[in-house]
Formats: sequence, C-alpha cells, structure tokens
Amino acid sequence: MAAVDSLRTHLVEELTDLRDAETQLTEALPKLAQSASSKELRAAFQKHLKETRTHLTRIDQALRALGEKPSSKTCEAMKGLLKEGQTHMKNAPAGALRDAVMITGAQKVEHYEMASYGTARTYAQVLGEQQVARLLAQTLKEEKAADRTLTDIAEKSVNEDAAEESQSQSQSDSETGPLMRSAEWAGRTSGMAVRQLSRTVRRAASAVGIAQDRPSQSSSRKSSGRAQQRSMARRRRATTKSRRRATTKKR
Repeated sequence: MAAVDSLRTHLVEELTDLRDAETQLTEALPKLAQSASSKELRAAFQKHLKETRTHLTRIDQALRALGEKPSSKTCEAMKGLLKEGQTHMKNAPAGALRDAVMITGAQKVEHYEMASYGTARTYAQVLGEQQVARLLAQTLKEEKAADRTLTDIAEKSVNEDAAEESQSQSQSDSETGPLMRSAEWAGRTSGMAVRQLSRTVRRAASAVGIAQDRPSQSSSRKSSGRAQQRSMARRRRATTKSRRRATTKKR
C-alpha cells in the first residue's frame, strides 16, 4: 500500500477501494436477486445491479480526471460485509424471513457505500476537482435512493411477513412437541397394556388347566371306587355260592 502523503493521494486510494467494492457487488447482486422471494425485492436488486455497473464506469472517469489509470485494490470492508450477508442468508429459510435477512445485509452495504462516496465527494470538492465531485455526487444520490427502496420494501410487506412466518413456525413447533410426546406416551402405554394382557391371559390359561385337571382326578378316584365295589360284590356272591354247595352235600 502506497503511503498517504496528501489528501489527493487519499482520494485516489478511496476510489480504487470503491472500484473493487463495486466489482464485488456486480458478482453478489445476481445471487441476491435469484434468492429473493419478493418480486419487488428481486426487481430492486436487478435495478441496482445496472446502477452498480454505471458506478464502476463513473469511478474510472473520476480516476482519469485525476490523471490516474483505473485500478483496484481489494476492499476488505465490502468483502467482509458480503461474506457475513451470505452466511446469514444461507442460515435463513426461503421466504419472507430470508428476504428480511438479505435486506439487512444489503442496507449495510449501501450505508458503507454512502459513507465512502460522501467522503470522496467532499475530498474532491475541497481539492477543487469539480468534475470528480459531480460524478461521485450522482452515484451517492443513487446509493441513497437504493437504500430508501430497500426500507420501503421492508416496511411495506417483508418485515410483517417475516414476523408472521416466525410466529407460525413457533406455533407449529409448540403443537408438534405435545403431539410427539402424546404419541410416545400412547406407545408406551399400549405396550404396557399388551404385556399386562398377555400375563393375564397366561394366568387365566394356567387356571383353566388346573381346573380341568381336578375333575379328571376326581373322576379317576370315583371309577376306581366303583371297580373295588364290584370286585367285593363278586367275592361275596362267590362265597355265598360256596356255602350253599357245602350245605347241600351235608344233607
């Protein structure tokens, strides 16, 4: 980086920084437009892309007016703002919430550019570089208009839509939670009921088996008793017949 030994040198350095910032924006704006769900927001990004290309042309004209060859140096500020905005955009779901996140990032960029162009214009005026001052003032005017457009879109619909989306998601989560817990409880209760029923059935089956065994044992004892009675009766009859024969022989 060259040493800043005069206000003119500082002005040139600011312009080369802005040239790279605008170049980075020409790459970022199409992605923002593609990701926007709001038609108005998409149109605003597309319009500002065209303006940004014009801003690059004006910076080159300003540098030539100062006797400098158009060149760029990496604008770390713009690089950081775009990276931050891209990260937030990826973490937000598609819809109004993502649109709100993109507007936040885009307005940070606009305010950075407004500060940069405003300062550079003032330097040009102080140095008596009226042509450069006019070019930068025109770009500053367009940056301010772009910022107002983003504010209007946000306040008109995007912010409220994003708030409604968040509220709906919160309600959905709060309803889903109890339902899942109820389903889990029902599953556990059902499982316990099935196991309890199974145990009851086994006990009932076992009880029925015992009841069936008892009548069978009783019937066996009754059958054995009747057989013994018949055997005794046959023996008595046989004894009686033997006695009768013996009496008959004696006679």
